[in-house]
Amino acid sequence: MGLFNRKERPPCAICGGQVKGIFPWKIEGQMVCDTCYGVVDLPKGFMDNMTIEEFKEYMAYREENNQLKKKFQMTRQIDFGWFDDKFLFDAENRLLCMDKNLNKPVYEGRQITSFEIREDQKPLFSGTAEGLVRHVSDVPQRVIAMEPQIAQFKMQAEMRREMERMIEERLEDDKKPRYHSDPTIDLPEPFKKFMIEIHFDHPYQSVYTVDKKGPEFSYSNPDVNDYLNQYNSDVQLMEELARALMEVAFPGAPERTVNPAGVADVGSGVAKAFGKVSDMATELERLKGLVDKGILTEEEFTVKKRQLLGI
Repeated sequence: MGLFNRKERPPCAICGGQVKGIFPWKIEGQMVCDTCYGVVDLPKGFMDNMTIEEFKEYMAYREENNQLKKKFQMTRQIDFGWFDDKFLFDAENRLLCMDKNLNKPVYEGRQITSFEIREDQKPLFSGTAEGLVRHVSDVPQRVIAMEPQIAQFKMQAEMRREMERMIEERLEDDKKPRYHSDPTIDLPEPFKKFMIEIHFDHPYQSVYTVDKKGPEFSYSNPDVNDYLNQYNSDVQLMEELARALMEVAFPGAPERTVNPAGVADVGSGVAKAFGKVSDMATELERLKGLVDKGILTEEEFTVKKRQLLGI
């Protein structure tokens, strides 16, 4: 008898064992012990209306999934960064898990019905039992089309820095420290994120979504070459993910490429255009060198620059 006595709790609604803890787990309003409840990994809100019988079915599924984890032999790992999402593949057993330590559910490849990898809302790769489709992206073309804008910004930034140097030379006797501003430009990227969406025929998971941030221009020194190098690296990662998903979900399915009207493939028209961009940048640098040597005047350089940039 006393202040610390409390009413004895009902037994676990599943095993009949003792329920411990200050705030016990409850299913359908009935208490469940820690052992039976275990580790629950279900989509948000999935358990809100689950009955005791449905939870028992989930426990059976969870035990079957633990058996899949025991036989999981990783053949490939794809990750989006140190703290970002990871995909583990077992090609031999056709298994997939989105956790490097297998702490999340393991999915069987046969449970995957389709997947899509997009640049924002535009498809890049899509996979079904009918095959893998690679959608040619217009991102490289759109980036290359920004080169005149970028080149003009760089020229303006260089002129601004030169003006600041001239002012300093005139005030060289003034020992006061001066603030040097770095011109910046906030260029709109062609897209923001790679979006990955995997659809399942699964009792506890219908769709899995994750995204990866797309490449960005440098604020201080935007460069088409740097952007496209990063973009190509990211696309290779997305292609590796798409092929790994096909390997476990739809092994042996064919592949094809879809090229939307007006979009050049990276290996053809875009590559030629990029070569022209590089040539233009080289020519601008050469002409600026002639100005520094006194061979060309600033006025002559400006005329040539406008001709190259088409402005």
